[in-house]
Amino acid sequence: MSSHLNISLQLAGLPADAVLEVRLPVESAGVGLEDLLEWVFPLDEEDQTLVHESFDLKENPDLPEIYESFLGVIEQSRAGLCRIVLSEQPGSGMPAKEMQEICPAQEGLASADSVSLFLTPIYDALEHAGEQGYDAGEPDLLEWLQLCTAIYFLDRHEVPLPKPDSQGNDFGLNHLVERILSLGLARSSEDGEGSEITAEGRRFIARLLAETETCIDRYDIFSDVVWDDDTGQALFGTGNGDDLRVETFIAEDVDPVRAVFLLRLYDGSLDGYLADWENMVCSRDFYNRILEPVVDRSVTPADLLDEIADQGLSLLEDTRQLYAERESNARIARRFGDLPGSFPD
Repeated sequence: MSSHLNISLQLAGLPADAVLEVRLPVESAGVGLEDLLEWVFPLDEEDQTLVHESFDLKENPDLPEIYESFLGVIEQSRAGLCRIVLSEQPGSGMPAKEMQEICPAQEGLASADSVSLFLTPIYDALEHAGEQGYDAGEPDLLEWLQLCTAIYFLDRHEVPLPKPDSQGNDFGLNHLVERILSLGLARSSEDGEGSEITAEGRRFIARLLAETETCIDRYDIFSDVVWDDDTGQALFGTGNGDDLRVETFIAEDVDPVRAVFLLRLYDGSLDGYLADWENMVCSRDFYNRILEPVVDRSVTPADLLDEIADQGLSLLEDTRQLYAERESNARIARRFGDLPGSFPD
């Protein structure tokens, strides 16, 4: 038997050649894989540095970037943002299992020289929202999401509202149509062939747009952030920073589910689902895809996030004040310019 156990790790979403080769004493085969992953991706930054120092960069210069991708998913799992499913390489036929359910000793790995494992993060934004108490400020989160989505397609793409109680509709869609009609947000057109948004529906849309634009004005600066350890300064808008909007929403007591969903409505993310909107408007899986940024995100230490938020909001306020001063000066200049003889020739 070999004196070492070689584990090849691949991560869903990375190229097939982005592999981490881990070499451990064969005695490690008696330890659960969750513990093995803790060794490979330690929580302590100093221990992570030791792992980095073990990289053979001549063999693979991309190892630091590959490792950071793995580490990001492991940190999400630790933060409760996703769960990790492990399997053998795709196509092996081995069913996927939860990370904590796999133990190398039970799978006969103690007698093997090498093991290949494929890590897949599973994100469930709605489940996470329930656990954290994110409800978008609505009595029924899913019903609100469905209502906004249907109104979006009725307004932006002028699709006809499905007729209530149609035999082709499932119960959820019929209930949604009845809800829209009962709230007076839309009605059938006069010819009965289409639908139109009512005045109340227009006010509903206007409120959503105003809320979204306020959110963009205040938090869009955090969509691209680089932290400079040397200067203790956050750099914004560099083009290669992290998107910290969701983390900032949470730090500022803004419901991240509501904010992310409104931003997705605003940026046209739903347009790709137009052809199948009636089928997906009541689908839980659809909203998990739309809301994935709530859970598939970076995990920033709270004290660092507070500092970044303070710097970003301070910069935003300074920019607004500068803009206001320029506008004021421009108005004064125009006012004096309108007075004949204000300035001698």
